[in-house]
Amino acid sequence: MSLYQIDQELQALMEAIDPETGEWVGNPEAWERLNLERDRKIENTALYIKDLRAEAAAIKGEIDTFQRRMKTIQNKETWLLENLRRSLDGQNFETARCQLRFKKNPESVRLTDEAEVMQWAKEYAPDCLRYKPATLSLSELKAEMKKGAVIPGAELVQETRLEVK
Repeated sequence: MSLYQIDQELQALMEAIDPETGEWVGNPEAWERLNLERDRKIENTALYIKDLRAEAAAIKGEIDTFQRRMKTIQNKETWLLENLRRSLDGQNFETARCQLRFKKNPESVRLTDEAEVMQWAKEYAPDCLRYKPATLSLSELKAEMKKGAVIPGAELVQETRLEVK
């Protein structure tokens, strides 16, 4: 469905997009041969972009709705499982239609005092510690450059973008 009347031949050419790469795979000669004046081609292309945005927004709305429904269902499942766990108190249960079994999970570590464990690891087992690699804050770099700092390997750029409204 389209919100705008778009030239059908032009729309067919615009829809020649590879779904894997997002690249246009249409025939450039056909695009150039299309018997429309420049302004009409530009207008139709802009209208097609607006249609795509509207379709994407509708899909996002559906995704959001499904995600909320999924989260609700998962929360119900979690509550019901915990309720069964408490009710059964470690006892297995079986009928002709269902079977509930308690199984032991592999051993895991639960931290009761992380600071205390960190201190122990620093002194006795440094291999237990993991350090995250440093990352750059582009907003902080921008602020430094605006103050006059010259940072090798970085530059302030101002690009343009095309707005379709």
